[in-house]
Amino acid sequence: MKAMFNKIIREPLFQFLLIAFALLLAEHLINGSSQIDDQYHIRVDDQVLVQYLQLRAKTFDQVEAVRVLNAMSAEGRQQLVDDYIREEVLFREALALNLDNNDQLVRRRLVQKMEYVAQGFYDDIPVPAEADLRAFYQQNLERYRKAPEITFTHVFIAAKEDEIADTKAAAVKLLEQLNRGRVPFENAPRYGARFLFNRNYVNREASEITSHFGETFQRQLFSLQVTDSWQGPLLSNYGWHLVLIKRSAPSYIPNFEQLSATVLADVQRNQHQARLRKAINQLIAQYKITIESLQ
Repeated sequence: MKAMFNKIIREPLFQFLLIAFALLLAEHLINGSSQIDDQYHIRVDDQVLVQYLQLRAKTFDQVEAVRVLNAMSAEGRQQLVDDYIREEVLFREALALNLDNNDQLVRRRLVQKMEYVAQGFYDDIPVPAEADLRAFYQQNLERYRKAPEITFTHVFIAAKEDEIADTKAAAVKLLEQLNRGRVPFENAPRYGARFLFNRNYVNREASEITSHFGETFQRQLFSLQVTDSWQGPLLSNYGWHLVLIKRSAPSYIPNFEQLSATVLADVQRNQHQARLRKAINQLIAQYKITIESLQ
């Protein structure tokens, strides 16, 4: 037995395997311990805190973050350090438990954060010149169109579907009474039935009128002129209405001066989105994409 053992240990293959095992064991003891130490080592310095402040404020303004950090009291700085350590520990423990795997919510949040990082620094984007803003405004006029608006009150005569013809005569008679008595805007609630929605509508858009009364009523209403007289009856989804219109403003597009701040915001938003698309495309270009047939 001893002779056989001596023969085995003199074999080159056995010696090679023994050396390889010793090297792997040494690497595990050295690097494995180092990786564990790194996992449980959190380094906190001013640079880390500045980055943390920027991420927490959702803005990449390093100068402002440095200013905020330097202006902090000792208590405030310690609280910031505690917050960072807490988040870092929970983040590392979550990764150690593979909680990020196969979790669509976590996946979506990580994608959103990566999109935010990919946009880069907004401050690097120059402020658009006025000529560029005016050009954008002219190219997108319909985006800034204001919907037609109307101010009116109404008197409601309820009618079921099989009562439309009969109740119209009653509505016409009430219309004559309102005009004969010159009933003002504010006295409308004294007449008619209670309506499901509002009695008075002030500077309301056509879309809201449609949602409350129906498309047919809305078209008829906006076709009427502003007068001191009651008009109608107009048929809605619920019955007949007598209306007193005080103001009617057609659809229009405000001039550039009225919309300059809005146009600036829209142009900058487009610039940020373009930068994001470019950054993501650059990231995608680094990957080899293989699409297998789904058929």
